[in-house]
Amino acid sequence: MVQAFKHHWTGIEQVAQTLFKGKFLLYFIPGLIVGLIYLYFQFQAGRALAFVHAGDDIPVIGGVISRVADGVFNIFGLITSEFYKFMILVVLSPVNCILSEKFDSYLTEREFKFDLIRLINDFLRMILIVISALLLEYIFLAVWWVFSWILPDFIGESVFFLIASFFVGFSFYDYSMERYGLSFFKSWGLGFSKMSYMLITGAIFTLMIKIPVAGIIVAPVLISMISTAVYILLTNEDLKPDPVSAIESKGQKD
Repeated sequence: MVQAFKHHWTGIEQVAQTLFKGKFLLYFIPGLIVGLIYLYFQFQAGRALAFVHAGDDIPVIGGVISRVADGVFNIFGLITSEFYKFMILVVLSPVNCILSEKFDSYLTEREFKFDLIRLINDFLRMILIVISALLLEYIFLAVWWVFSWILPDFIGESVFFLIASFFVGFSFYDYSMERYGLSFFKSWGLGFSKMSYMLITGAIFTLMIKIPVAGIIVAPVLISMISTAVYILLTNEDLKPDPVSAIESKGQKD
C-alpha cells in the first residue's frame, strides 16, 4: 500500500509538470463536452425538483408529492451519475486510450504502432471491460448491501465507495494493460493482485468528480494520465526502457 501511494505521488507530480507545460491540453475538450451535457441535465433536474417543491404548501398532498419527488430525483441522480461514468469509460475510451498511449510515449520514449483496426479493437475490448466491470461492481454492491443493513451507515457507505473505486480504477488501467498485451483475464488478474493501485486511482476519480463543474470535466484526462504513469511505475521490471528512470529523468530535465 505504501508503494502504491508513492507511485501515485510520483505519477501526479509528472502529470502536473506535463500539463503546466501546455502539453495534452486538447484532450480536455471531449471531456468538457460530455461534462457540460451532464451539467445541463443536472441543472434541468434541479429546476424540475424546485418546481415540485413549490407546491409544498398545498394542503394534505403537498408534502406527499414532495417526498415522492425527492425519491424519484434521488434515483434519477444515481442513474445519471452512472450514465456519466459509462460515457467516460465507453464513449470517451478512444480519446482516453490515445491520450494514455501518447503520454506513455512522452514518458518512456517508446513508440506504439497505431492504426484504425487497433483503435476499433481497443474500443470493443473497452466495452467488454466496462460491461464486465459494471456487472461485477453491481454484484459486489448487491451482496454488500444485504450485509450493510446490520452495520453502521458510515461503514456501509465506506465499503460502497471502495467497491466503486476499485472497478472504475481498473477500467482506467486497462488502457495501459491492453497496450502492453495483457489478455482480458490477465488484466483482471493484475487488477485484483494490485488492488491497492486500483482503489487509490479510482478513489481519486470518484472524489474528483464531486468537485462542482471542474471535477467532472477534468477528471477523465487527469485519471487517464495518472493511471498511465502509475502503471509504468508499477510494471517497471517488464518494460524497456526502464520507465522509472524515464519518468524521473524526464522530471529532472523539465
